[in-house]
Amino acid sequence: MAIHLSSPVSDLPGLGSKAVADLKSLDITSVRDLLWYVPFRYDDFSRIVGAGKARAGETVTVIGTIQSIQSRSARNRRVKLVEAVVGDETGELKIVWFNQLYLEKTLPVGSKVSLAGRVDGRFGRCLTNPIIERAGEQTHTGRIVPVYGLTGSLTMRRLRDAMRAALPAAEEFPDWLPRHIVEHETYPSLSRALQGVHFPESQSELDAAVQRLKFDELFLHQLMFARVRVDRERKASTAIPLDQGFLKAFVARLPFELTTAQRKAIWEVVQDLEKSHPMNRLLEGDVGSGKTVVAAVAAASVLHAGSRVVYLAPTEILATQQHTALSKFLEEPVGLLTRTMCKIGDKDVTRDELLEALQLVTTPSPSLKRRGTGCVVGTHALLQDRLKVSDFRLVIVDEQHRFGVEQRHALLHTDEQSAPHLLSMSATPIPRTLALTVFGDLELSILNEMPPGRKPVATAVVLEPQQAGMWKHVREQLEMGRQIFVVCPLIDPSDKLGVKSVAEVARELKKGTLKDAKIETLHGRLKTDEKEKAIEKFRTGKIDVLVSTTVVEVGVDIPNASVMVIVGAERFGLAQLHQLRGRVGRSDIQSYCYLLPEQLSGTSEARLRAMEETTDGFRLAQTDLELRGAGNVFGSAQSGFADFQLATPADTNIMKKARDYATELLAKDPDLDGHPLIQERIERQFKMVHLE
Repeated sequence: MAIHLSSPVSDLPGLGSKAVADLKSLDITSVRDLLWYVPFRYDDFSRIVGAGKARAGETVTVIGTIQSIQSRSARNRRVKLVEAVVGDETGELKIVWFNQLYLEKTLPVGSKVSLAGRVDGRFGRCLTNPIIERAGEQTHTGRIVPVYGLTGSLTMRRLRDAMRAALPAAEEFPDWLPRHIVEHETYPSLSRALQGVHFPESQSELDAAVQRLKFDELFLHQLMFARVRVDRERKASTAIPLDQGFLKAFVARLPFELTTAQRKAIWEVVQDLEKSHPMNRLLEGDVGSGKTVVAAVAAASVLHAGSRVVYLAPTEILATQQHTALSKFLEEPVGLLTRTMCKIGDKDVTRDELLEALQLVTTPSPSLKRRGTGCVVGTHALLQDRLKVSDFRLVIVDEQHRFGVEQRHALLHTDEQSAPHLLSMSATPIPRTLALTVFGDLELSILNEMPPGRKPVATAVVLEPQQAGMWKHVREQLEMGRQIFVVCPLIDPSDKLGVKSVAEVARELKKGTLKDAKIETLHGRLKTDEKEKAIEKFRTGKIDVLVSTTVVEVGVDIPNASVMVIVGAERFGLAQLHQLRGRVGRSDIQSYCYLLPEQLSGTSEARLRAMEETTDGFRLAQTDLELRGAGNVFGSAQSGFADFQLATPADTNIMKKARDYATELLAKDPDLDGHPLIQERIERQFKMVHLE
């Protein structure tokens, strides 16, 4: 059966119904989808050596014949060993597998095999648990081998075999990149790049494939940004008149003084709202820099003009907290709508009662005057049923990196004639030049000052010998009435990873170090109401110590918490460590962040020492770029690069090329009429995302 891009993955040999269902959970249903599921790393088994020449410590492939094979029990009788000897003209090599008794039957003496792994020299030269396949196949051994993310019962071998079978269909991809760019940059064709990223014949072929695909991503996004900018200029929006008297009175009533950066950002936002085309602005600020009050002033201006505001948050925890914060700032009850909660002010209501209070009509007109509540906070679940984005004049999106250019484009393309104003907010600081590339369709406001009176969080890397003294200081903080966060990388114990989990740390603290404190746990596996209950108990002081995963990274504001202890700190990226540290130091009390590494390498130590040296998120973002270096092949949502599979913040040279080529192309062909393949590629990317 011929395999095409449109073929379902079930047509690929070796994929049963369970594997097909597992792939569907990764949004992979067709061969086209599968080919865009790129590896997250590679194992280099390309060095092929003779069985007698393999040396301890080397990662190699050995091709030879099974000369003997038998199973036996290890000293630990629960472990069964399969021991074999593989030989060729250069000599012999011992092979050992653990608990794989079936190999004794499937690998009879005389079988010609290819084995890949690291040669162990502790008990004589030996390959332990090597990857194995029939000699001559070269899918899993004898080459640079792709390693993919797995899910469910999907195995690496099965996924790799399916990818190999799908690869010929890559020839059907039209090469949408203009030929002069491909030739000038000496990039491989799109089909060759996809083959090279999945099964490269050499490191140079892999490097070339990755460079081409990174450029494609960045070039496509520059063109998409340009489309959104043009569409925004063409689309009408309801102008929100600027009432300076109201604005001054609102700011004067705030219980604190605004920073200069906040005042500048507010002025930029209210001026955008006055325009008759939609605002599309990113408010980027460091942790604790006061983004919420800027959003509150924008919301108040829109409500004052008689229009509605929706505030979208990525999690129920953050939605609940921002509902509380906005309720303090605004002079009218604020709605809250999530999967499990529905409120007006602090009163529980039904969904129908909230919709009625919002005075929704089928075709809202700009002249409609509100009664009831005009502002509602919620998660993305809010945009369902009868509640649509077009019912609001201002959409505020918290945590910008989870809301990409495709979603921003969709906001402009509602069925209504008028589009809402959009204010995106991000607490992931990135350097300005990078922000202009990553969020090229957005105007930028930056909050680079902290509110007055905030003390910098004292930060220290605490190695094993100093940890007793650190826990003594934690107990002193508890005695002063303060509260403590302890963050762990895992929920449950894992022998493989060798790092402590929430369950283990909570148990240890309850038995020993903090046995007199009230300790509870928080993690993503809890139901929403259980998470809410734990956070509310912490907020109201009924819990002294909250042991948690990174679920507290965003949206937990406890002014009385003075210590953040991060266990296994080397396992977190700089951006994440900075976000976690931002959960303390949210009042005028001195706060502390302790980083407890399990083991340190050069790069992880440099990350942690950078945390000691500065609390400035923008400086840390620059350091993060330098530490990543151009050698980091793959992107990460944590870096603010959620829209990109391959491109990373370190790819500044490719970014500049992509921006320059996009500018040149659009100057010559603004509507891309002469480039139908590019038009089709942009449209397909936009169609992949729909706001419900």
